[in-house]
Amino acid sequence: MKNLAVLLHCLFVCCVPLQGAHAAPASFHLSDDSAGPTCANFSSMGFLPWQKRGGDWVDAAGQMHGDHAYDVQDVPLGQGRPFTEWNVTDLVRGWLTGHYPNEGFFLRGVKGKLNGVVDFHSRESADVTSRPVLKLKWSDGRIDRLAPVADTYLDCSTITSLGNHALFKVSSGQSALLRFSLPQKHEVLVNASLLLVSDKQYGRGATVGVYRASPTFVRDTGPVVGGIAQGYDRDQGISKHSDVVFATGFESAVWLTEWGAYSPVSHAEVITEDPSAQFVPLQGRALRVRIEKGSNYGLDLRYMLGSGGKIEPEEIFFRYYLRFGNDWNPSRDGGKMPGIAGTYGKAGWGMRKSDGFNGWSLRGGFNRRPDNAPGVKGFTTLVSYAYHADMKDSSGDHWAWSDGISGIVENNRWYAIEQYVKLNTPGQINGVFRAWIDGHQVAEKTNARFRHVPDLKIESVWLNVYHGGTAVSPENMTLYIDNVVIARRYIGPMKP
Repeated sequence: MKNLAVLLHCLFVCCVPLQGAHAAPASFHLSDDSAGPTCANFSSMGFLPWQKRGGDWVDAAGQMHGDHAYDVQDVPLGQGRPFTEWNVTDLVRGWLTGHYPNEGFFLRGVKGKLNGVVDFHSRESADVTSRPVLKLKWSDGRIDRLAPVADTYLDCSTITSLGNHALFKVSSGQSALLRFSLPQKHEVLVNASLLLVSDKQYGRGATVGVYRASPTFVRDTGPVVGGIAQGYDRDQGISKHSDVVFATGFESAVWLTEWGAYSPVSHAEVITEDPSAQFVPLQGRALRVRIEKGSNYGLDLRYMLGSGGKIEPEEIFFRYYLRFGNDWNPSRDGGKMPGIAGTYGKAGWGMRKSDGFNGWSLRGGFNRRPDNAPGVKGFTTLVSYAYHADMKDSSGDHWAWSDGISGIVENNRWYAIEQYVKLNTPGQINGVFRAWIDGHQVAEKTNARFRHVPDLKIESVWLNVYHGGTAVSPENMTLYIDNVVIARRYIGPMKP
């Protein structure tokens, strides 16, 4: 909603919450597997960055990156093996009531008399009696002792996830994350205590405070922005809008004639059912795209914006609905997805480096999903794959979709994916890119440079699905596309 087109549109169409609006999948959480958090990223799948390097937290006063801990304890040098106990009652009550989402405890060294390092036993510790415990006491006298479902620590001296270690460290430069799956409330929570064991302390030990972990994907992003699509019942008749350039739901028997270019290497067909991949129609027919085992190609389909003597634009909005099938599992590599381009058959794809004179592209993309990371099973992170005038080498740059709810999507669900490109003024670095998922902005870049000359425009909307790089797909994978709209104004998700 930050761009002028969206702001002007909201003068006429209310920005209201929509039924079925996207939120980060409820089953996606901070994990401690190989795709888990690092110092730089809250997820290594997609390299989705923390807002603040070293992790994001909210303090007891509700302040982002604040210093008011829920509880603080000294863990001094030579303390022995007893549990150190933090009172986390208020924080756990907030999770139980749904006041804020449970992404776990964030432990960090705080300013105090102890500024060394403490090693705590993790859930992987061989000493079962020393593993972390969350103790919950209820008003009916019942006591629950919970084990963490994930624990890890963030160390800026490494780029890898550290969740598989038998210990985690807390210091002035190292923070820890622990997440517990909470039970249904029995009665009123009387007390909650976090108990950790440390065998080793360095320096004089550390003063450790407990905060609430707060990655970007759990934060309130506000209402969905209504766009052109809000004036049409499930896109029916949207092609008649004066700002719509093209719209299709693949309902026509000659749907391919609506497009400007189609590569015969594509594996795509219009279908109404596909039970083997748990397909559920968005409405009517959809375009099924398959990347076959041992192949790279899924789809190469383009709408040429200058066809029929039309003037190629310098800014455009492009929205499509996307659904990954039940068999979607990019475990070997990432790849390319639909986006916007001006390659002119010269440069901007396939290791043909953009230099600002020959061509550019800004396709979408998907990231590799590691097989040894159960915390991200069934999820995919979307990105942009950019060939632009300032690229350093011959392959494209990845621009993360990490704002708000981020580019995290799950299999077997339809999503409205929208992208916007405004080309830079030649001689200036003022090109704009934005992306939305179900009406929530997930990416923004306002200092892009796509071109040095005015002859480069927006040539096409490019429906490209491709596995790799060069690595071929390890198995058959399926996705579906429906309700494509290209417009001069923000489109937004369909009216429910």
